[in-house]
Amino acid sequence: MAETGENVALVTQTLVANASTVLSRPDALTLPLFLDLCALCEAVVLLDRLEALGAADEHVTLLGGRLGGEGLYRTFQPTLSPDELRRVMLRLPDELAKRMTLDAGDAGDPGHAVDATGAVTGLDYTTGLNNLLAQVDALGGYASCGDCSVKERMYRGNGYLLVAAAHGLDYFPDFDRVPFVAGTLQKTYRSLPRRLYDEVSGSLDEPLNGGELVAEWAAMSTIPIPPISALVLARASSLDDVPEQLLRVRDEFRRYRRYFGDFKAELSNADTVRERRKLLTRYQALLAEASGPDRETVSLTEMLNLTEKAVKAAAGPALPTSYGALLVTQPVDWIRRWWQRRPLAILFRLDSKLPRLSEYRHLVGKLWGDEAGHLLLGQVAGHGTRLRTLLADAEPA
Repeated sequence: MAETGENVALVTQTLVANASTVLSRPDALTLPLFLDLCALCEAVVLLDRLEALGAADEHVTLLGGRLGGEGLYRTFQPTLSPDELRRVMLRLPDELAKRMTLDAGDAGDPGHAVDATGAVTGLDYTTGLNNLLAQVDALGGYASCGDCSVKERMYRGNGYLLVAAAHGLDYFPDFDRVPFVAGTLQKTYRSLPRRLYDEVSGSLDEPLNGGELVAEWAAMSTIPIPPISALVLARASSLDDVPEQLLRVRDEFRRYRRYFGDFKAELSNADTVRERRKLLTRYQALLAEASGPDRETVSLTEMLNLTEKAVKAAAGPALPTSYGALLVTQPVDWIRRWWQRRPLAILFRLDSKLPRLSEYRHLVGKLWGDEAGHLLLGQVAGHGTRLRTLLADAEPA
């Protein structure tokens, strides 16, 4: 769990295992595993530390062990018990509650749940995100890790989102889960009652309607980041050298981490939407300067703390069963604080990474071989348009 002043993210053991796999088994390189490696590199450089949920069948990897030895990666047990988390789930908006699976035992390659381009087996990505989520609801028993179905694997990503929000952590989902986590965030905000948005607007003393609040507070914002993966791969003399170069790149961007931590702290204390807009503009410039040339982008959003108050009130039989109904009964000052004090959830968005992947081909060829570089570029071409269209459909109206 994050300590005061720390910038910490929840990652899955699958993300770390996937990143380690492509370093130890060059023949296993695919687009989703490569992008998980990139996401892990970015998380290591951008943040102070990474944490994963502990599990009885914990997956130990060389990369995870190296990061753990440096104090940058560790497992933890949630401070909320499974029973408390399940009670929280009963008060979530329906669109989120029915897409929640809590299970810490998530480690290893997702297997044939996804193809080489990262597409989830059995789903049609051309129908838009809402239909995609409906398709996941209808999925049956495509095997994933162990006896877990694809459906459970996708929704367990939302369970991690809830745990991260409850503990004040950022969240880096692994590649194939990104669209489903992004879609869940959008649907969570949209499913809250209109009266709650009226209460939030009133508490902020700003004339914003519900739609404007969703657009302002729930929409993804992009911030500049250093070209982390490209730097690490360009400097590595071999796949075995990647962890060492990752730690060196991390050390170079201490100033960036300080700016990013300051940005998050100031954002949580901003009292008005106007202040938040100014902060975003100011820190986008500072982060761009600290990123150096050839910077990339990462998209971020905020996750409502869906556990606050509801956990304490969950045992009260006379209270409303709807989370939204519970919220609108709170004092105005409480609603304002609840709305403002949300942890950031960094989502590794494919729409900002995919257009640049052709530039990585020579780096992939250097470390994995020319054939691997050509194959990866083909996978990008096969999946990029599909996912960009899918994510574009997910943006708030």
